[in-house]
Amino acid sequence: MDLEHVTFNSLGTRCAGDLYLPSSTPAPALVLGHSGVMVKEALSVFAPFFVRAGFVVLAIDYRTVGSSEGEPRGLDYPERQVEDFRSAISYLQSRPQVEPERIGLWGVSIGGSIAAQAAVLDRRAKAVVVQSPSVWNGWRYLERLLGREGLRAMRDGLDADWQRRYETGQSARVPHLTLAHQNVQDTPDLSEQLFPTYRNEKTLDSAEHLLTFDPEGLIHRLAPTPLLMIANGGWDPYHMLDEAQSAFDKAGEPKRLEILPYDVLGLYTGPGLEEAMALAVDWFDRYLRRTRLATDTPAPTLESVTAAMHR
Repeated sequence: MDLEHVTFNSLGTRCAGDLYLPSSTPAPALVLGHSGVMVKEALSVFAPFFVRAGFVVLAIDYRTVGSSEGEPRGLDYPERQVEDFRSAISYLQSRPQVEPERIGLWGVSIGGSIAAQAAVLDRRAKAVVVQSPSVWNGWRYLERLLGREGLRAMRDGLDADWQRRYETGQSARVPHLTLAHQNVQDTPDLSEQLFPTYRNEKTLDSAEHLLTFDPEGLIHRLAPTPLLMIANGGWDPYHMLDEAQSAFDKAGEPKRLEILPYDVLGLYTGPGLEEAMALAVDWFDRYLRRTRLATDTPAPTLESVTAAMHR
């Protein structure tokens, strides 16, 4: 497995990526995206599963995140991250190691719903896997996560931030992750230790972009692109199972929902990770590597119709 640190253009801003190459190319390829402002180095846990299965993998940093360029830093705007997924497809299609008509998208947490929305808009994406799905309707998700009073307090803060932006042109800085539960509360500090380019902060106005992010409202447009969701069935206050089920019910075929008996961390480490990645590899193997590509039927001619009539 070879690793290249690459850059690609995303609507005028240079994005950073880690390009993993399998032993045999050209091969089908995948774009991997994480959640929020988490960095591509955190995707090194997932990428080798796909590379060992013979896929080219591009793990990306969104604009203003990690090693990618863009100011101000930490713009956690889902609609821009959708664009970065699409730019990554364009980059992969320029690489000789990639079969350009066989590119799939994989995302974890909100990165999964971003990948799904990118595939709705971009038919070059031939298959999608969403792991530990979380946000499918931003307003509903935040109201459930924070409660009505918490959401009201956040909106009060956004009103004040709007005035700050009006007067100064700058949004306030807030933590990317604030995790209250015991087994995950140290995750932001651990991530900063493990991944030097990660900063646990984003712009406050990012919350407005999350409020209006509604991939569930478009997911019925995804078909016939194949969709696999791999959800947590155990305790998980951040990746809510019924949120995933609500979006899955609206998606068209072919689709599959796998609910695994693991908690909030279970699909990131240990046996849950291995089980989830095996499902993802199988999905991409079936729908990206082995499925026949759609072809254009030639316009009928007198000769072709006559030949068909006399078979």
